[in-house]
Amino acid sequence: MLSHIRHRVRSTPTLLFRILLLCVLSTQAKAELISDISLTAAHNGEVDALIEFTVPVQYVRYFPNQKSTHVSIFFNILGNVPSSDRLNYESHRSPPSDLVVGFTITTRDMKAGPRIEVSFRRPARFKVTAGKDGHSILLHIEPEAPARQEQLPPSLPTPAPVQPPAATPSPGIKEGLPAFPGIEPVKPLAAGEPRTLEERIQLANNQAAVLMTQGRDALFSGQMFAAIEAFNGVLKLPPNQYSPDAQVWIGIARERSGQISRAMVEYETYLKLYADGKDAAWVKQRLARLTRLHPVQPEVREAAPQAAPVQTGFQYSTYGSLSSYYYHGASQTDTVATIAGVQTPTTLSITDQSTLISNVSLTARAYNDQFDNRFVFQDFYSASFLSGHERQNRLNAAYYDVRNRRYDYSARLGRQSAVGGGVLGRFDGLSAGYGFLQDWRANIATGRLADYSLESKPSFYSLGMDFGVHEALGGSVYAINQRADGLTERKAAGGYLRYFEPGLNTLATLDYDMQFKQLNIFTVQGTLNHESGIDYNFLLDQRKTPTLSIRNAVNGAVYTQGIQNLDPGTGLPIQDSFTYISAPSTIYDLLQNGFTLQDLIDLAKKRTATANLAVFGMTKLIRNKWQVGADVVVSNTSGMPESGTTLGNGITGREGYFAATAASGNTWAVNGRLSGSDLFTADDSSMVSLGYSTSKLVKGVSLLLYNRSPLRTGWTMDSNLRLYRQSDSSGGKVNTISPQLKFSYQLRNDMALDAEGGIDWTNSTPAAAPSSKTTREYFSLGFRWDF
Repeated sequence: MLSHIRHRVRSTPTLLFRILLLCVLSTQAKAELISDISLTAAHNGEVDALIEFTVPVQYVRYFPNQKSTHVSIFFNILGNVPSSDRLNYESHRSPPSDLVVGFTITTRDMKAGPRIEVSFRRPARFKVTAGKDGHSILLHIEPEAPARQEQLPPSLPTPAPVQPPAATPSPGIKEGLPAFPGIEPVKPLAAGEPRTLEERIQLANNQAAVLMTQGRDALFSGQMFAAIEAFNGVLKLPPNQYSPDAQVWIGIARERSGQISRAMVEYETYLKLYADGKDAAWVKQRLARLTRLHPVQPEVREAAPQAAPVQTGFQYSTYGSLSSYYYHGASQTDTVATIAGVQTPTTLSITDQSTLISNVSLTARAYNDQFDNRFVFQDFYSASFLSGHERQNRLNAAYYDVRNRRYDYSARLGRQSAVGGGVLGRFDGLSAGYGFLQDWRANIATGRLADYSLESKPSFYSLGMDFGVHEALGGSVYAINQRADGLTERKAAGGYLRYFEPGLNTLATLDYDMQFKQLNIFTVQGTLNHESGIDYNFLLDQRKTPTLSIRNAVNGAVYTQGIQNLDPGTGLPIQDSFTYISAPSTIYDLLQNGFTLQDLIDLAKKRTATANLAVFGMTKLIRNKWQVGADVVVSNTSGMPESGTTLGNGITGREGYFAATAASGNTWAVNGRLSGSDLFTADDSSMVSLGYSTSKLVKGVSLLLYNRSPLRTGWTMDSNLRLYRQSDSSGGKVNTISPQLKFSYQLRNDMALDAEGGIDWTNSTPAAAPSSKTTREYFSLGFRWDF
């Protein structure tokens, strides 16, 4: 076992070095949406997979609702993230676990509507709910029966356990574990010291119930030494209803922590005290197997309880995924123009995409009963083979994270994505938290924002406080100060308030900028699982776009200077003849040309719009096989007044010039869908979706047909057909037909191959322009390796 651990320690830096060689530059590129995946044991025996996002999200629905090898999770992105920046085929694997089947999460079809695909290695039972902070989604997975775990021990650590040599397989691989006892609710007692025997017994039962819950959660999440401490606490109490179970489970916990001799003593103690107990047969078999595999002299076993202190050595695991896909697209546009009554056809053919996109995600973990250390690395690399296109690399995450379970503190240092504290975007810096008084947690964050390419990158510090951490009603408050170029760029306060209980959750988020004296973000969202079987979801969202900041004064602004041309013969200025020089406006330049802080604030307000969004949806499950639902969405964006200075002849002031923009008006969209599973083949899923949208300029109707079917062992086919028809207020029309086909092959448990292709046929007949027909053919090939 020690040799195996040493091998893992040596191999981890080697793997890190090899992957880091692939990603040595950091420039702007597409943004990853998934920040992290973690597993924790829930009180109901399920395992909760927490999927954290880099942007605020609203969970909408999932399908199918029955045991399956895959699940599609649909959500809305609430941040100012253009659909072109959403990354398809972003891939993350789950942390290794003995309790639940492994899975991989992949972003899919992000331009059409954000969703993630979860693919399990074997069929699993699950359900999905919203996370508690507006940046996450919870995937609740039922644990596998021990009899099905042929290659994994039935213990429950989140990271991969250290396996002994093959000649001596770890005890318990095939025997399974006894059922963990049900924990009864704590019964109230009269005030004061217990007087009667019944009251003293009930007090011991209450205290033992709390400790057994703590021990179960610790053991099921891999914290063996904390589990030992909890079960030992039960045994120190007066005899109670949980004493026999605690005696069994402390033996299991000691065995899983490597204390084989001590585990054997605990099992022998159980047989002495509870020879006819419900777990006696299992304990006898376990003890016999341990004795056979680990023969120990009796006198050594008797001395074991007084042996060296409890082991606290670290266990190690390394896991992640590497994916690489090649994308190719080519289009041909046939245009027919009528000139003087004569139709003149023209054809334009171009290759618009030839790109290799690679994505790596790596986690290295070292943990024991007190500390949990992680190094996380995520990188995106895009190599375009078209002339004039640069290769891009984006370092999405590279941080060290430490958590202390005993004293409830945590810290994260490096490139990371913020999920609170008013920090908007990725940053290089430090975030830390400290828990106290059970349900309170203090948070700090400081660093420099990474997603800025012009001028200096803003630095910030943030202070926050979480409350009701483990309660149904809770939330968080924060204050943040952000500076750049010697100016306070953003000064805001805010937080969120949530209420979560089974079947009902609501979350309200607010961010108020104290420098602009305006509301920056306000969101209310929630879901309700009604007893009728209908699930409702709603969202009200108002936010500034872009987010309020001094930088909005120069966001996209370009100033133009005109230099009058001179007559080469006379040397005199030529009337109305200029050479124009343009450059991006900068905060520094405006300050050097007389702008004050208040001038910048006023200009930024003029160049910031307000976006409003309201969503209401409902989903009804019918006999587990069918799901019907509908969504209504209304959105609008405010106009912006004229801003900046124009001096004529195309010349502007240093702040540039923007003409006034009108408000968009309301855009309404209604979408209905019918989904089914196991319709054509076992474990398939299908969906029909019909949508209608209307605004003051455009109306559109869409139809989507989708099917995902397993073909044979290892093979899966995804097919969909999109039909779209649009008409505008001037009489123009656009019709699009888009069939698409994707094949996936699971080459090994840790290796998958994907091939996808499709065609877009678009027929456009504008009211005042030549009609055109465009055919775009595209395909992608790639692989995903989970390690």
